[in-house]
Amino acid sequence: MKNKWVVLGAALVLFAVALYVSGSYGEGDGGGYAQVLQERQSRLSGQGSAQPAAAEGRLEAAPDFTLKDLDGNAVSLRDLRGKAVYLNFWTTWCKWCKKEMPAMKQVYRSFEGGDLAIVAVDIGEDRDKVASYIAQGGYPFQVLLDSDKSVSKAYRVTSIPVSVFVDKEGRVAYRKLGTMKEDEMRSVIQSLVE
Repeated sequence: MKNKWVVLGAALVLFAVALYVSGSYGEGDGGGYAQVLQERQSRLSGQGSAQPAAAEGRLEAAPDFTLKDLDGNAVSLRDLRGKAVYLNFWTTWCKWCKKEMPAMKQVYRSFEGGDLAIVAVDIGEDRDKVASYIAQGGYPFQVLLDSDKSVSKAYRVTSIPVSVFVDKEGRVAYRKLGTMKEDEMRSVIQSLVE
């Protein structure tokens, strides 16, 4: 009987800690830990976390933005109109982003010079730190700095990585919360550039 109460007490303590942690990692700090757990559960249950907007017939305009690249040049989403755009929201400390970046590099090389722009949007980090990370990985795609997190908020990014695919007319065609594999990236991109 005593062991039963000990187990029940430990379960309550773990539940309280889980509530605290999930409440502490919300939209404001970019951690999104609770949403990451929710995404893992969705994947395990087979539901996934992709949102193919085009398949559901509800294409919304992608919020326009202007951000600085690593060289200090201003880049706007509207400047990329006429191309399919793969926006990837990430940070250097995100372990899932580190797994995804090499696949993005391969996809970039496959579609280079075509109707695709891959844009990695770093959320809230220092320019030098981001530049060093990108140089170290040899990543060839464009990197923009969302220093004040305004663009990630406009795109409702509460956990990372998040991939948003914008069609040639500037509409959100597909959105994925969590890491994408290379074949999944290619499949979505192919449907946008055809």
